[in-house]
Amino acid sequence: MSTKLAAYDDFINSTAELHHLLAVRPASPLVRRTDEAVQLENAVHRACLVLLVAHFEGFAKAALSEYVDEVCAVRPPARKVPPAFLELFTRDRIQEIASLPAGVDRVHRTRKLFTAFSALWDQDRSIDPQVISAKILARQMTSLKPDVLRESFSLIGIDDIIADATSHLQTTGLSVRVDIKLEEIVNKRNLIAHGDYSIKPTSTDLEDYIDFFMAVGDAFSSSVVQAIDQACTLRSPI
Repeated sequence: MSTKLAAYDDFINSTAELHHLLAVRPASPLVRRTDEAVQLENAVHRACLVLLVAHFEGFAKAALSEYVDEVCAVRPPARKVPPAFLELFTRDRIQEIASLPAGVDRVHRTRKLFTAFSALWDQDRSIDPQVISAKILARQMTSLKPDVLRESFSLIGIDDIIADATSHLQTTGLSVRVDIKLEEIVNKRNLIAHGDYSIKPTSTDLEDYIDFFMAVGDAFSSSVVQAIDQACTLRSPI
């Protein structure tokens, strides 16, 4: 397994278009701008913030999916995978069956549930890729709110990905509370998306936000790679 997720590389590549957007600015701060130019710059910056948050949300979901892909490829025994991860897919299928009207189909699916999913709870049986889904895991992450991120990544065995990211940033010299910064950025994005024209991030703000998300993405990538290694390294500890 690489030391970085493929999803992180994709996120880094996605920031290129954000820098292209930020290039829409006057050549010199001494140049007097028309009202139309100011409005254009504000619109571009607002769009840039919305895109940045969308790209990072996509990265976070892709990181969860990458964990599932690795588990499906290696097929470790169930004991190597967090119980909450196994419970998620079992619960999802139970809810699907419970929503069906009474009849032959529901009976058939209930019978199949116990046949197919019982292996997930046999600690020595290899994980069956047919009963787990990257889409089901990724859709648990409904926003970039810190609590949602904590809960989503706890399903793959990461106790507190926000605290881990904060510690990771501190080791690189960035003394910032990831939860507070995330709330700030996501709240601004939500206000923009709901038509609040008072939110006008500057190019300096956006450069700071891009750097922040790149650093947090690096931290998330490291945490998920470690979770993958814990689940998929089949050799016995020395």
